[in-house]
Amino acid sequence: MNLQDPDLQVFAKKMGLFIYSISLNFYIMKKINTLIVDDEESAINTLRGMLGSYFPQIEVVAAANNVEDALQKAAAHQPNLVFLDVEMPPFGSGFDFLEKCPNRNFGVIFVTAYPKYAIKAINDVQPWGYLVKPYSVNELTLAIQKAEEKIRELNDLNNKLNEEHSIVLPDARKGNVVIRTKDIIYCEADGTTTDIFYQKEDKIQRFTASKTLKDIEELLPARPFCRSHHSYVVNLAFVDRYERTGRNGAIHFKNGTNAPISVGKMEDFEDRFLLFISAGDV
Repeated sequence: MNLQDPDLQVFAKKMGLFIYSISLNFYIMKKINTLIVDDEESAINTLRGMLGSYFPQIEVVAAANNVEDALQKAAAHQPNLVFLDVEMPPFGSGFDFLEKCPNRNFGVIFVTAYPKYAIKAINDVQPWGYLVKPYSVNELTLAIQKAEEKIRELNDLNNKLNEEHSIVLPDARKGNVVIRTKDIIYCEADGTTTDIFYQKEDKIQRFTASKTLKDIEELLPARPFCRSHHSYVVNLAFVDRYERTGRNGAIHFKNGTNAPISVGKMEDFEDRFLLFISAGDV
């Protein structure tokens, strides 16, 4: 494969992909969507310039100069990577931002003028990198290489677990949480996050994922999951019965919980549930 082939490069750019090589092995991956959070505009511009000049695999999707702005942009852009300043007076710190993203699905590289926060960062956050201003291109390169390794590991784990009908979701406190899809009862949308209700050791657990319901639905196998409502995806294997309530409907699960069926989803739900039953999957 010739990485410099103009047609290949044009195709990759059109598809939002980055092509690179390690030890003569070739890889194609999506660009790393990146958010920069720093209260100094000059620091944002410096980092953005270095990334643009030396790291074509990085796509800076947004920048923010305070915690609230960072929270909004992280929710809107769903970055893979966040370059995060620590001290951002008077509006909080990088740690405050992370505390408000308990189920974040991005990695963190700290960028700060204060090396004294390194131990807290390592103990509390497990960052992918810690850069002390001013930093060199070589130091930035090492941090980005670590981020690429982490993203590849997560993608490989996701692919493996998808083959085993499991999904892996990041959790700031527990690392990566693995949930078998056959244990999921239903998923409920809550704004930009999704509550996943699943069975574990005869108890009902809830995990809040920092992904939209659409994102979660794409991770699940089409069978036996079904969208019963704009805000609900249900596992047909857990359905005990359903009933029409006027033009809408209600699903009753075997564990006693319920989920709605909307008018627009009623016909599709009934067709898929009857097909599921006729196949002998319940």
